[in-house]
Amino acid sequence: MKNIFDKCLVIVSSAIIATLALLIIIIPDKKISQKENRALQQAPIFTLEKLKSGEFTEQISRYLTDQFPLRDGFVSLKAYSELALLKRENNGIIYGKDGVLIPRGDITDDRLEENLNCINNFANAIGKAVVVTPLPRTIDVYSANLPNAYPYENETKIWDKFFRKDDMSGIIKLDLRDALETSGSYYKTDHHYTTKGAYITYCALGKELGFKPKSEDYFKIEAVTKEFCGTAMRSSGFYLAPKDTIKLYRYENDNEYSVIADGKQIGMYNFEKLETVDKYAVFLGGNHARVDITNGHSGREKLLIIRDSFSDSIAPFLAIHYDLTLIDLRYYTDSVKQLVETEDIDKVLVLQNISELSTAKNISILQMP
Repeated sequence: MKNIFDKCLVIVSSAIIATLALLIIIIPDKKISQKENRALQQAPIFTLEKLKSGEFTEQISRYLTDQFPLRDGFVSLKAYSELALLKRENNGIIYGKDGVLIPRGDITDDRLEENLNCINNFANAIGKAVVVTPLPRTIDVYSANLPNAYPYENETKIWDKFFRKDDMSGIIKLDLRDALETSGSYYKTDHHYTTKGAYITYCALGKELGFKPKSEDYFKIEAVTKEFCGTAMRSSGFYLAPKDTIKLYRYENDNEYSVIADGKQIGMYNFEKLETVDKYAVFLGGNHARVDITNGHSGREKLLIIRDSFSDSIAPFLAIHYDLTLIDLRYYTDSVKQLVETEDIDKVLVLQNISELSTAKNISILQMP
């Protein structure tokens, strides 16, 4: 009886392996993963040099992983199998209480002190105070939703380091962790703050930048999608978690602003992005090296924002008070100091997630003459 069972097991296993191998050959390769919103490894080209260096075997491994038949289904199966085994984490995403998907806050390449020094040197060079607003991570905002045994105290070290460094004469630091712990300020499936979170940040910036924020009833709040599956959901495989809703805070004539992204006219909102996986890109259409937002009225102050993607959803709020220039140092290659001087920038804001501020390798660009 045991021999029969063993033979059946071998036959079934062999059939499954053969079927999967055949499917890899038959099914056309996918170029991108819609759920993960990333390019997938394509079939590598064989060369002896690649084989000797190990590059070919690495590419083959990534290719088989990325092009595995029914990959999304297996990723999700693995994620929920981990949950069934009481392991509340998959692919670096923690399944928190109330279904919140929380990316681990690990910062393995800490450049925070170096980056703060660069910003401070930049502030002194332009002769203007720079407001630095490190935005909290999902794990900071949803710390109460972490599994009971999770050592969150390890996550606070980067914040202690940021505020402990006090020899920064040109920097004004703004801590928004307490303010953004408000319910609904961060998405539950994504690493960004919600538009409500952006509004809370906008109000807090009023004191530091010197403007009077509009009250919330100034805006018409409208939900534009209830089907937002953020980066945490897409990378973790927890596809059954509740989806998020994206809301816009609209106001009169906000669609009449001039918005120029890398020399091209765009809108404050790109509604076509709501039909794609990357729905958060409804704000300014996604990443650009430089975006300029004006309303055509002369005499307004100019605010320069050193951005990451969090800045896109707060831009419509700040555009009420300033002509804005947003630059992304990952793509912007010109002298920022010259930009401030030649374009009569009045104020500067560094608005980035604490993870980005702590790991970015491009902040040194600020010190270009």
